[in-house]
Amino acid sequence: MSPFRFPALIESADLLMRPPEPRDAKALFDEMLGDVATTRHLSFRRHTQIDETLAFIEDSAQGWRSGELIRWVLEDRATGRLTGMIELRPHPPRVEVGVMISRCGGARRRRAGLHALRKLLAWMLAQPPILRIYAYCAVDGDAHSSMEKLGFTLEAKLTHYECRPNLGLLAGDSYLYAMTRPLQAPEETPATRWLSEYATLDAGLEAGAADDTANTPTHAQEPHIAAS
Repeated sequence: MSPFRFPALIESADLLMRPPEPRDAKALFDEMLGDVATTRHLSFRRHTQIDETLAFIEDSAQGWRSGELIRWVLEDRATGRLTGMIELRPHPPRVEVGVMISRCGGARRRRAGLHALRKLLAWMLAQPPILRIYAYCAVDGDAHSSMEKLGFTLEAKLTHYECRPNLGLLAGDSYLYAMTRPLQAPEETPATRWLSEYATLDAGLEAGAADDTANTPTHAQEPHIAAS
């Protein structure tokens, strides 16, 4: 079980982020998990039956119980429609993040989802156990176009990184994006103070020994003939 716990409910003026429930199965199937365009570049097969979506929701519930897989659906407060989903896989000091935005929603709903994600990322990086947040994006997909706007840095292009079953590909290339929080210097303790003083003293002794060696006369060396 992950020692780090996430809030189940996160609210904003436009959205409610909450764990998926069985009542969400039809909406998730119709607008995301069973939608051809939304799942095109994902690493798992598009759902073709609603039972698959119900199993996905049960898997989400188990993930919340263990703390090892965190999923929220994004519910539009004005209409009650699901506009996206955010998934986290926490392994402190790092967290992997994945996002799915419904293509059935308008531009305003997509912006609201990205705004909620930006707030969540800032909150996570402020938590002491979390030092790194990372995500993988299909090179030929659309998601990577928003990553730098969210504050991520492109770290690498990974060749043949993960399968793309909905494109009929055994493996596809991915971009690796990450954002990190700098490590803070540890507080000084008697042990670290002693170690610092010992290292300084040791360096001084080595410097003195080097000076003594430089002042010691040496025997004449044989002349060296360089190759022409």
